[in-house]
Amino acid sequence: MNRKSNPAFQQFEHIRSALDLSSRTVVITFLCDVLRPRGDSVLLADLIALLSPVGVSERVLRTAVFRMSRDGWLEPNRVGRQALYRVTDEGWRLIDPGCRQFYTAPIEKWDGQWTLIIFDNHATTAEQRRNVARLLAWRGFGAVSGNVFAHPGINIALTRQILTETGHAASAISLRAETQDIAESASLRDMVAATWDLAGLQQQYLQKLALFEPLLSLDLARLCSPELAFALRMVLMHGFKQVVLRDPGLPAELLPADWAGRHAKAVIRRLYWQLVPLSEPFVTGIFGQSVHSPHGYDEPSSWFFKRLGGPETGD
Repeated sequence: MNRKSNPAFQQFEHIRSALDLSSRTVVITFLCDVLRPRGDSVLLADLIALLSPVGVSERVLRTAVFRMSRDGWLEPNRVGRQALYRVTDEGWRLIDPGCRQFYTAPIEKWDGQWTLIIFDNHATTAEQRRNVARLLAWRGFGAVSGNVFAHPGINIALTRQILTETGHAASAISLRAETQDIAESASLRDMVAATWDLAGLQQQYLQKLALFEPLLSLDLARLCSPELAFALRMVLMHGFKQVVLRDPGLPAELLPADWAGRHAKAVIRRLYWQLVPLSEPFVTGIFGQSVHSPHGYDEPSSWFFKRLGGPETGD
């Protein structure tokens, strides 16, 4: 089938034109989705070959990798005449919280527990607190007040990583609190409505669904080459990443009945586990040529296959 007449390719082009494929953020998506389950190092030539179908040019990618190395995310090495980049401990520290948050399966039943972060107003400036608020918002925390932030499902270990990421961990404490009478608490629903921009998140989810849900009506196994399947896999993760990370994962009792986030996460899971087996031959084909890498590339770890709850039975 001619590429331009292929409906899967046409939808990919439509998706790509609607997204901000900033090279640095696409690299982070790749590191999280593809490299993390396999190891910590990648040849620059392999990175270029893998991200080329996504639409990231070699020149732009080299610039992004250089800047990530300068900023301490990546450590460059030479393997013969090739450049090998290892993700540093600092790089994983910055990448892992969002990575774990994105791929964690939705909680079926909320236990009523909240994670609270309280910053010491005397130890931080107003500008620092504004910066912290922006960062925590990208992790789904809501500002209950100027220095108190809440999240309904994030675990303490991940909270500690996120606090470290703010740079003000020494000025904060994290607590666990429990809600009483969730369904009957009008004041709690009012607090949620005032704390999180649910209308904004709803609109973002609907926009992403309009881009990606049409793929479910296509026979991707027939229409997608491994290369195209990989490109779709990358834009799927990249496209939904920002809205999913901002979503606090509130329980159904505190959400609108038509909450699009619930449907979006089901769509992400279905598409991801259709695209992974279709795209892996492209990944392993590129990695399999990397005879010059002393690190090599491992098979994906077992936990990779539990991402997003794993493949649906019967898919």
